[in-house]
Amino acid sequence: MTSPVAAKTHSRWGQVAIATLAQNLATGLTFGSFGTMILAIERDYGASRSQSSLALSLAVVTLSLTGMLVGRILDRVNLRNLMLVGALLSAAGFSAAALARTPTDLLMAYALLVGPGTAMLGVLPSMTLANRWAPEAMRGRALGFVNMPIMVMTVPLVIAPMLASLGPRYIYGLLAMADIAMLPLLLLVRNGASVAPAHGRVDVSARVILQSPAFWVLSVAVGLITGAGTMKLAHFIPLLVGQGRSFAEANMLLALSGGAGLAGSLAFGWLADRIGGPRALAFNAAIQAIVFMIFLAPVTLPVLMLDAIIVGACGGGVQGAFGVAVVTFFGARAFGRAYSLFQLSTLPFLFGLTPLASVLFERSGSYYLPMAVTIACLAISSLALFAAAHQVPPSHSVGD
Repeated sequence: MTSPVAAKTHSRWGQVAIATLAQNLATGLTFGSFGTMILAIERDYGASRSQSSLALSLAVVTLSLTGMLVGRILDRVNLRNLMLVGALLSAAGFSAAALARTPTDLLMAYALLVGPGTAMLGVLPSMTLANRWAPEAMRGRALGFVNMPIMVMTVPLVIAPMLASLGPRYIYGLLAMADIAMLPLLLLVRNGASVAPAHGRVDVSARVILQSPAFWVLSVAVGLITGAGTMKLAHFIPLLVGQGRSFAEANMLLALSGGAGLAGSLAFGWLADRIGGPRALAFNAAIQAIVFMIFLAPVTLPVLMLDAIIVGACGGGVQGAFGVAVVTFFGARAFGRAYSLFQLSTLPFLFGLTPLASVLFERSGSYYLPMAVTIACLAISSLALFAAAHQVPPSHSVGD
């Protein structure tokens, strides 16, 4: 017979598993598919590079704005119903993209449906679900598990063979069906009780969060890191194809980068449990700044593979370590509110870096300048995060 303690533990990790699948579905379908499809989108929808990359940026904007609203209502709504609505909106968005006839139609599908749907199913609801059920001492590892980019790795591999013969509209239809298929599993979500204050802290208001210097340091640093990651997803394949690589090679490297994120998510989650979220993020940004230099000039395929592994591992490790940093500074009860405010404050970076890279590419004729700007952003992020690590509240004990 299963003991009550074992049953409770099984239930806890069952909810973390559902959160992992929901997060992967939301981000994997939205972000994992886009880099592979961008050239086909430009061909079939008659879009320029700036127009095509703008679709993902608009989705990020509405994702962030919706996330801000989600953060304010998380404690007052049923988490299961919220995630169900998110899956339905995402399915509607991909269906609208499949039916779009002009670049503007596609942009509207991403902005009005895909972005909000991803927000209501993905990062914030999924991390909140895991945060409510995971043991406190293993929070970093649990959040790292939730943010393992399994579908960011697999989606490019699945859709690439079908893209040339069936086209992007067919792929969008498959993405919509995947969202619909998730609905029965989301019915198993258990709302859970609001977690107790971490380390004795009381609940934190939005005003207190916004007045904290740590909030703004983290906003700039994480905004630059995640903005650089979004830019890489949108431009990775065009960059490598422009350097003479085949589409198959570029797509393989994109999938390899996503696969490395599986290990990176767990590794940086563990590291955040040991040295704290801000320091883990600082090391993450520093490593990315170094390895992004490889993109400044054509290199051999083995070097690109090594780069894809390292950058992918770092990209996969950002959200878990960031989740630990949010709890460190503002407490577990304020996680949803603080995280939603971060989504709003990082919005200019998430929205701006991808189209900025497109503009710099179109004006300079190469990706040299966009990559140099990205490296500078990552270096600034690392310095800012090391500074933020010194502002960790004295009551916080790393590794507790």
